[in-house]
Amino acid sequence: MLKKEYIDKMKLELSDSDFESYLRSMNQDETHGFTINLHKLKVSTIDLDYVINRFNGKLIYKNENYAYITYDKEQLARNGIFPGKDPLYHAGLYYIQEPSASKVLYDVDIKDDDLVLDMCASPGGKTAAILFSIKKASGGFLVSNEIDFLRSKTLSSNIERLGFDNVAITCSDSEKLSKNFSNFFDKVIVDAPCSGEGMFRKSEEARMQWNEKLVISLSKIQRRLVDDAYNMLKVGGILVYSTCTFSKEEDEEVVDYILSQHNDLMLIKKEKNYPFNSIGEGQFFAILKKGVESENNTRIRFDNRYLNGINVIRVGIEEFTYENKIKVPTHASTHVEDIVFDNVVELGDENIERFLKGESIRIDLQFKGYCKITYKGLGIGLAKYTNGILKNHYPKGLRNN
Repeated sequence: MLKKEYIDKMKLELSDSDFESYLRSMNQDETHGFTINLHKLKVSTIDLDYVINRFNGKLIYKNENYAYITYDKEQLARNGIFPGKDPLYHAGLYYIQEPSASKVLYDVDIKDDDLVLDMCASPGGKTAAILFSIKKASGGFLVSNEIDFLRSKTLSSNIERLGFDNVAITCSDSEKLSKNFSNFFDKVIVDAPCSGEGMFRKSEEARMQWNEKLVISLSKIQRRLVDDAYNMLKVGGILVYSTCTFSKEEDEEVVDYILSQHNDLMLIKKEKNYPFNSIGEGQFFAILKKGVESENNTRIRFDNRYLNGINVIRVGIEEFTYENKIKVPTHASTHVEDIVFDNVVELGDENIERFLKGESIRIDLQFKGYCKITYKGLGIGLAKYTNGILKNHYPKGLRNN
């Protein structure tokens, strides 16, 4: 049930026909899908058609870095297929994300060598799209920030699974970040905390917590966030502002505000999607550009000194630890494609399912010690081979039940 206060507000903001379409859409099922890392797919033994067929999916869009497919969650469940437990998910091939949110960065030209800030990043959908697009070898680097500590840990875990080490996970407010990164980033993404009207179809909690006071208080926070985002954006850089809400106070009026504050900002694109006129729950986003970059502008490379005084969850990944003075690879290192292991063991469907449940596997191999476990050519976890048994080192908190 939608609150009367909210219904009355939407009736004023939408045309009569759109309002009726919106109300009908509230009774329709949500759409499920995920974003596939096409670069990781290239180092696997499978292709995009295989992934689409595996999940009986539908390709919605595709660029050179990633593709998005939708799937029928209930149909897959009836066939015993769960995308959040699939070995390809554990291997970090894709990120499960709501369709509207996945589309926000599709029209943003994120270059290989870009320095990017995702200011309000958890759980990590837009961070994933950025990392699928920038390249470590070219100097591309992402600062993925989340002010809430528990959510920042979730963000860190999601990005670790995807296998990227050209990223710093931080837990800071935007004002503190702004002091360290003045005129620094090529792209700044502000997926702002909002009243969550785009969550109403699938979340009773979101419906119940909504009120006009919340909308107004969040609009003030959003204005502060875009102010700080502007300060961290270099000349010629792109600012992306997005929400999963439909309130003008949190959407168009925030964009109007930041444009009014800076005459060197230009609106490139603005789009508002509802569940009745798009695939997904709906999303608002705006793409803005800050001035024109000089051709002689020196490229900055990221290094850790920029993080001084900021609460850092991690930078890159820890490749190994020491146990009794013995060097031991980490679970995270098995997901990073350019970290080379002396021993790699490819497991088939039956054994990989056992591995993901935490079981040890009896097998005949020609080495002793630690090894990287792969599935379809993709790194998935760590094991230690001793006396004919692969001893499982897959983290307990990540295992399939």
